[in-house]
Amino acid sequence: MRTTRITTLTLVAMVALLVLYSCSRHTVTQTAANRGIYHWKTTYNPTEWEKEWINRHHVDRLYVKLFEVDAGSKHGYDDWRMVPVATTRFEQPLPKETEVVPVVYITVDAIRAMNGSSYETMERLAELLVERVYAMTEEHWGGEVKEVQLDCDWTASTRYDFFRLCRRVEDCLNERGAILSGTVRLHQLKDEEIPFDRKLLMCYNTGRLQDSKTHNSILDYDDVKPYLQGVDSSTLRGYDIAWPAYGWGVQFDAEGHFSHLTKPADSSNRRVEWGEPKEVRRVKQNLPQMRENTVVLYHLDEENLKHYTDNEIEEMYSTRPAAR
Repeated sequence: MRTTRITTLTLVAMVALLVLYSCSRHTVTQTAANRGIYHWKTTYNPTEWEKEWINRHHVDRLYVKLFEVDAGSKHGYDDWRMVPVATTRFEQPLPKETEVVPVVYITVDAIRAMNGSSYETMERLAELLVERVYAMTEEHWGGEVKEVQLDCDWTASTRYDFFRLCRRVEDCLNERGAILSGTVRLHQLKDEEIPFDRKLLMCYNTGRLQDSKTHNSILDYDDVKPYLQGVDSSTLRGYDIAWPAYGWGVQFDAEGHFSHLTKPADSSNRRVEWGEPKEVRRVKQNLPQMRENTVVLYHLDEENLKHYTDNEIEEMYSTRPAAR
């Protein structure tokens, strides 16, 4: 009887250890609520006003785009089908007191160029990407990288190859003690196989920018509403969320065709759009509670952020929706 009891206890202990081991890879994704902001310029050189803004709003997480990945030339043996472009130039070091999340933007053309790549090639591409991220963060920051984010507007035709790359990148990061996060557009929200340790729902650029009849292409609840049908707290478990804190002018030609974007203050704009706090409020009121998730604003730019009052910024950062 005693031998049986000891064996039973041993088995229970082994099962408990296995459960703890299987969960350990994912416990790193459980984070408390944070306040983040994107830096999406090609030069990192924040103004004193922007630094004070970060302190005033207690922002503790900075999402910094380091570089983009585009399709290679395909003419050489060593082009690896993908190449880094638009690398951010640092004129100031990243703040050591703030958690930095390196971000890499991957073009759809780059994903198309990977079509048919072997496992070995995909693994090498992931290694090169991760090595470049760590080299840049060590040079310009020096802090511990806990999370790396990939941003890509993948489509149904590029989904498979993008997910293959993500899984290889995830393996590389997990070996270094970091996790992989990724952006998710509204039309991708219900995909159940998104291979990120942590996901960030982008609640901006939701409308048809090139349509002259669009009310507000940055954020309009009426554009978001169809994607929220059937979304509950289980769908958004593990999601962070990003809101727009920027504006632009949308130019159309005489025939009503989209021409280009300008700064909002340009007097020749035919349509000026802002990420409106009231639209953020409307979307928030129709989302499940996300109290333990990071809220990220796009993006760190004095000219844009001065458009918003401190109260409006605080409301965007709040994880509780304002009263109706």
